[in-house]
Amino acid sequence: MNDKIPLKYPFTAGSGETVAEIAIRRLKVRDLKAISKEAPNDLVEQELIGVARMCGMVPEDLQEMDAADYQAVRERFRDVMGVS
Repeated sequence: MNDKIPLKYPFTAGSGETVAEIAIRRLKVRDLKAISKEAPNDLVEQELIGVARMCGMVPEDLQEMDAADYQAVRERFRDVMGVS
């Protein structure tokens, strides 16, 4: 699965790039290990890191994303992870 989610509200990432769509990739075991290492006891932070890795971004890039768009991307992350 390498698809894209169009954003309703494009935003400017930390790099200065305008983001109008998010490319999604499947996560690998190495991603899961990195997520748990970066935020071992914080489920919210783990999710943010996981979403960022799935999108090929860093968590700081997502700070300016509209909440509605983040929820759509977050739902895709939850689907990838098999979480309802």
